[in-house]
Amino acid sequence: MTTSLNPLRFGIVLLLAFVLAAPVAQPARAQSIELPSLGDAGAEELSPAQERRIGEQIMAQIRRDPDYLSDPECTQYINHLGYQLVSVSAARSQDFQFFIVRDPMMNAFALPGGFIGVHSGLILRADNESELASVLAHEIGHISQRHIARMLGNQKDSMAIQIGALLLAILAARAGGSSGGDLAQAAIMGGQAAAIQQQLNFSRDAEREADRVGFTTLVNAGFDGHGMENFFSRLQQGSRLYEGTAPAYLRTHPLTVERISDMQNRSRNLRFKQRPDPIDFFLVRSRLRVLQETTTQGWHDQLDYFNRQIKERANPSEAAAYYGAGVAALKLNMPDLAYEDALAARKATTAQSTMLDKLVSETRFAAAKTDEERKLALDAARDTAARFPLSMVAVGHYIDLLIRSQRYEQAIAVLRDQQAITRSQPLYYALLGRSYEALGRKSLQHQAIGEMYALLGVKPAALQQMELARRAGDGDFYTMSEIDARVRELQDDIKRDQDTMRQTIGRGP
Repeated sequence: MTTSLNPLRFGIVLLLAFVLAAPVAQPARAQSIELPSLGDAGAEELSPAQERRIGEQIMAQIRRDPDYLSDPECTQYINHLGYQLVSVSAARSQDFQFFIVRDPMMNAFALPGGFIGVHSGLILRADNESELASVLAHEIGHISQRHIARMLGNQKDSMAIQIGALLLAILAARAGGSSGGDLAQAAIMGGQAAAIQQQLNFSRDAEREADRVGFTTLVNAGFDGHGMENFFSRLQQGSRLYEGTAPAYLRTHPLTVERISDMQNRSRNLRFKQRPDPIDFFLVRSRLRVLQETTTQGWHDQLDYFNRQIKERANPSEAAAYYGAGVAALKLNMPDLAYEDALAARKATTAQSTMLDKLVSETRFAAAKTDEERKLALDAARDTAARFPLSMVAVGHYIDLLIRSQRYEQAIAVLRDQQAITRSQPLYYALLGRSYEALGRKSLQHQAIGEMYALLGVKPAALQQMELARRAGDGDFYTMSEIDARVRELQDDIKRDQDTMRQTIGRGP
């Protein structure tokens, strides 16, 4: 279902995304390697709970964007990589969520509350996993040092100016046409110009500290420390390529020679570390090449691309080339070809990978002509889930095939018994809701979908689903009492969110 977007709230979201996010390509000011800690400066300005609540509200909007990639394989990969870094960082006790946005530009950003976004273009341009990890480590550094909390505190006087400018930009964009877009750009830049002076110096210092903290995290996690300087050089080249077309607020924050020199100084004394990249690094890049496309022609182009790689042996991983071809063929509804490519990908490597195993059973199920063939695909998915019981991809795929095989009660039983998909993940309730819907259990269906929306941060939609569950009234006494309690909780949460936002922006524009 869709909900209308309040203009004021959307303006706040845009403000936080543009100004509070921490893009990789921020400017830096030359200074000594040993930097003072900025991390505690914002502690009294914004509590971690407030920061998390603001982050959740921003994420609720981001997840509605069609370019937000909720793909389980990509999500599992980027979170696994991210938590390898978090586990050795100063923020190891904090909850993080990593996500991918469909965008060809090389960038990543941190949001309030531990949310870190990565552009698909950045992953595709990383030569190795250490380069990609260096960017995540940088963004983790912003969060562990509480840079966003301090920035919010410093921007109290300019917050209203920025929101007013962004609201004007929204109205101008709605006028349509190229002139509307120009007005929107001018409005955004006008608001930023009024506040940029008081945030610029802090941004420079914060970027340098995030580099320092991120470098230490990268090395402690076992990655190649040279990955950071190598990727910084790549970002510098990328900023030159985008200079003529990027929005002005990115053009005014270029990567500097000083930051790259700083990383070179840090990595100069490191021993050379030969770190082989895992198979999933190559697979996720192939998958993203396909998922970046949204048209039939785009998927055809990617299928041709991977077929050329297979023929010319141009991919460093033969399995990844076949895997990409299989994903593209599946998108094009060519299940027989997709199954053939998936089998070739699996045969090309002995490395364990839930991504590969899932594609084999997924394409086998899609290509099946009989119930027996579909059962064989389901059995393969079950075996993969048994071998990788903590993999969201493997277990979620098995439950999905159970539902598609109309084994709804079994799907519910497996879902409640497994440990890979926790009740804190939207996927848990999405699968539960699908099963209850097929069984005609309306209260339980709406309750599950309501919990899914609540976890996604779309609390008005969650409240609506809970009210539908209450009106359906076909649950037992315990279920209906639980639904009544959740209705009251969500009503309180929505009011608290509104109060938090008012306190954050003061009196507003």
